[in-house]
Amino acid sequence: MKNEPAEGVRNRLLRRLQSREYVRLRPHFKDVVFESGHIVYEARSQIDFVYFPHNCVLSAVTILDGSGIEVGTIGNEGAAGLTAFIGPSISPHRMIAQVPGDGVRIAAAVLEEEARNNRQLHDLLLQHHQAFLTQLSQTVACNGLHSLLKRCCRWLLMTHDRVGKDELQLTHEFLSFMLGVRRQGVTETLQALQEQRLIANSRGTVTIVNRAGLEATSCECYRIVVEEYNRLLGSM
Repeated sequence: MKNEPAEGVRNRLLRRLQSREYVRLRPHFKDVVFESGHIVYEARSQIDFVYFPHNCVLSAVTILDGSGIEVGTIGNEGAAGLTAFIGPSISPHRMIAQVPGDGVRIAAAVLEEEARNNRQLHDLLLQHHQAFLTQLSQTVACNGLHSLLKRCCRWLLMTHDRVGKDELQLTHEFLSFMLGVRRQGVTETLQALQEQRLIANSRGTVTIVNRAGLEATSCECYRIVVEEYNRLLGSM
């Protein structure tokens, strides 16, 4: 088999593997389907599996005093649970399915063993982890410094990138939890974006209408994170 990039793989991180490396991993993958709100890991729980999303989006959430706020997201550009690869197999965050969809999982112990014997896989997982750390730090700064309107635009853009379609299955209540604000604030923000004809908002669905307009309205955090992922892992 030629040492060519893996083709027909729906997860972009896995697609960066050479075909022969992906073929070694493929027997260990199991298909998974995520419903919105499904808890993948609880904070400080054991990580038994690493998940590679296809068209769903997973949220890393920090819980304080019973309330939560999203600090990062993972979609088809990456994988959830990679802390099991670089250290103790404990999740630092609660991981929730933000947008429903499907993906594959692999036992964390199997992935760790494969990476130990495969330099390309080892380096690829470390590069993803570095990109995700950039996203975490940028999200924390964004949550503290930028307006809800700009933060919401960043969130919608990143989710749009991962889902691959304009319609996002999303309730105001869930988005308010992700952004760490009251539901009323999210409702008013989405209404403002709809009045600007950037989105269409209906019960349980937000549709991206003007992608370029959302990018212009968003803060610089979206661009910074995308550029870092592109630098480390290639175009998203």
